Amino acid sequence: MALVMAPPRSAHRVAARVVLVALALGGCSFVTPTSPPATVLEGAWEPGMDAPTALTEVAVAVVDDRIWVAGGLTRDGAGSAGVLVYDPAAAAWGYGPDLPGPVHHSALVSDGEALWLVGGYAGGGFDAPTAEAWRLDPGADEWVGVQPLPDARGAGAAAWDGSRIVYAGGVGPGGVSGAVFALEDGAWSQVARLDTPREHLAATSNGEGSVFVVGGRVGGLDANLATADLVEGSSATTIGSVPTPRGGVAAFWLPTLGACLVGGESPGGTNAQVECIDVDGDVSVLPSLGRPRHGLGAAVVDGTAYVLLGGNQPGLFVSPTVEAFTLP
Repeated sequence: MALVMAPPRSAHRVAARVVLVALALGGCSFVTPTSPPATVLEGAWEPGMDAPTALTEVAVAVVDDRIWVAGGLTRDGAGSAGVLVYDPAAAAWGYGPDLPGPVHHSALVSDGEALWLVGGYAGGGFDAPTAEAWRLDPGADEWVGVQPLPDARGAGAAAWDGSRIVYAGGVGPGGVSGAVFALEDGAWSQVARLDTPREHLAATSNGEGSVFVVGGRVGGLDANLATADLVEGSSATTIGSVPTPRGGVAAFWLPTLGACLVGGESPGGTNAQVECIDVDGDVSVLPSLGRPRHGLGAAVVDGTAYVLLGGNQPGLFVSPTVEAFTLP
């Protein structure tokens, strides 16, 4: 895989205490949380190297300190089969093997070696959720089909819990789902059910058997949720909520603070909030993104969180934006 080298953009450091009010930015708005956080941390999100393609509703995972971005929607609403690869150390983008077909609102998971793409909407529409799952092995030049989900799902969320892939929520033929599936020993099974079915949610894991499922919505933007569930073994338990209800989100894991929910879209616009919740339901808040957006991806490499692509307004808007935050 060849990386396309380019010089990094100059960073613009911004005062970084989180402000819990509505602010206008680039035609978007910060959306006011419903309740104050327990802790507010200081710092700043810095601009990274823009992606070569502007997309939204992407799937993101990390392998070998590189961030892989699969599928998504283009500016004209077409589904993408492309795979982008970001090397933060070199501030450079490259390309991975194309997906077997265009897909958006899918989930990308890394087990530390291989990549797994699960579910999503096939093509460019929203009428064809798929159960298909694909694996890309290290050094391979094509994706191979693996056991599909028990049922088709789009706009669900997945994470690797250290021994299995856990996939939660999404939209299937029967509507919004609360089912939680797990892939173990090459076979999927339903292991739990969320108390509140939802889509456009996010999932992340500590890699030690716990998957956090956070945010999402039941239908339109006026049905956003702030709920956080913990999936362990064959149970899914609600542990609390983050301050801001939102869907179209991403999440990353921070050992000191738990599952951190980032971005999203709400009736008031796109979200810049980054809010974390731990296993005890305690909430902390990181600095807001410099550029609020939804349909984005999130990943952590060498102690730095990265938030990639996504739309800066609700609906079909795209961007190539990358932002990075050095974690405490």
